[in-house]
Amino acid sequence: MIPVLCFYKVDSGIISTDINTRVLGTSINSINNKDNTNVDNSKLEVINKDLLELQNSFSNNLVSASIMTDVLETQVGTLSAYGLDCVGCSGVVGAGYDAEGNNVRYYDSKYGELRIVAGDKKYPYGTIVRIKNSTFGDFNAIVLDRGGDIGLDRRFMFDLLFYTEAETSNYALSRNTTFEILRYGY
Repeated sequence: MIPVLCFYKVDSGIISTDINTRVLGTSINSINNKDNTNVDNSKLEVINKDLLELQNSFSNNLVSASIMTDVLETQVGTLSAYGLDCVGCSGVVGAGYDAEGNNVRYYDSKYGELRIVAGDKKYPYGTIVRIKNSTFGDFNAIVLDRGGDIGLDRRFMFDLLFYTEAETSNYALSRNTTFEILRYGY
């Protein structure tokens, strides 16, 4: 028997049901006898019918595991781009990470390979941002830098790090980009 755990969205909360333990108030063990040699097929048919009805009645409220990722905050704004060789840039980002030598990506033990972005001081270094609907594609990033025009109530929400300023000219600003904060700081 394969364990099944279903999550159902009910009003403002989520309940879970372990279908293998209890199905509509009937214990699976009560259906089978102890030696599992004589299973009452009529009871199994009733359970299968009840499971189908349960599935149909909750199908609109089923929450998948991928949707249950915790999003701490969502913002919509403009994503800009900058290069390691920008005016005033040294190759070492504000958090102290040396991005020279083509290290415009950062590895996090939980989120894997991430792009580096400059962000508002509200977001401490190490903040993880899921960036969606951008001209650069959908990806996860980590805040490791700051910038003059970057932040809440400023020109750009986040600034994406590239190898060179010349490379950034290949991309337009990404307006109406969605930023989902998945983690604050390290």
